[in-house]
Amino acid sequence: MLLEIKYKSSIDESLCYVLDKLPHFLKEDILIFLTKHKMSVVNEIRIRACDYISLLIKEAEIITDVYIDKSTMEEIVLSLCGGSVYAHSDTIKKGYISVGYGIRAGVCGLAIQNSKEITGVYNITSINIRLPQKIDFAGKFVYNLLKESSFNSSVLLYSAPGVGKTTILRDLVCRLSVHKPSIRHAVIDTREEITPFLNNITSDVFLSYPKGLGIEIATRNMTPKIIICDEITNVDDAEAILYSACCGVTLVATTHAKSYEELKSKEILKKLFNCGCFDYAVGVIRNSLNKYEYKVNCLNENSR
Repeated sequence: MLLEIKYKSSIDESLCYVLDKLPHFLKEDILIFLTKHKMSVVNEIRIRACDYISLLIKEAEIITDVYIDKSTMEEIVLSLCGGSVYAHSDTIKKGYISVGYGIRAGVCGLAIQNSKEITGVYNITSINIRLPQKIDFAGKFVYNLLKESSFNSSVLLYSAPGVGKTTILRDLVCRLSVHKPSIRHAVIDTREEITPFLNNITSDVFLSYPKGLGIEIATRNMTPKIIICDEITNVDDAEAILYSACCGVTLVATTHAKSYEELKSKEILKKLFNCGCFDYAVGVIRNSLNKYEYKVNCLNENSR
């Protein structure tokens, strides 16, 4: 059966892109389900071996009638890897496959490890494909916060996972790219989730660089006014941010925290707070209408 869905938004384009990365028979089955239920916008596709595919739409998880057995799961992994699982072995050890177009597929299975680290992941049993969103005006609040200080105040965005921090960064990058006069800015896009499907941006983009190293290289060699990065997760990230802040660079970064209290209690962030690396901590939530709401916490007296 030949089906056609007319995609109109960036979300729909990313869904189309992902479906093209799946085995053809599976793409057809999912398209049939989407067409039958008049769905064209999906936030996540969850695939588990010996189970039915489910789709996350906003906060609702929809169970499809598409069943995945173990052999089909192997075909899906191979297809998402572009025919070479070995080429993606490094990121699979870290829990994901870079599919392209700013999309990653989270994976889990059987981990093989030595005393210090995971050396390989085999028999993948679950895949979660998060589809990137490009929401107009998502980055407007943070952009205006930066603009008020002539782009001299650093901002740390925090929220629970999946709320849309990366979506905010995407729109912020687009806004900075069209600002007049131009603002030099670098994007450390370690997991290739921020920039790959943005067009006509004027950013210096560090794709797939380790975050800490990318921040240091950008600071030393590209003389940015602003550095944007996603997910501060370890000491190396924090040390690089401290170095960049000490060099006078404005920073916009994100981290996971469900509350301001949880944010302030994170050990890897305490040194950054104590040294005044960030002027604002901005909590992000989605309300019942799926709109962004913000809670701004001033971290430096001069920012009040």
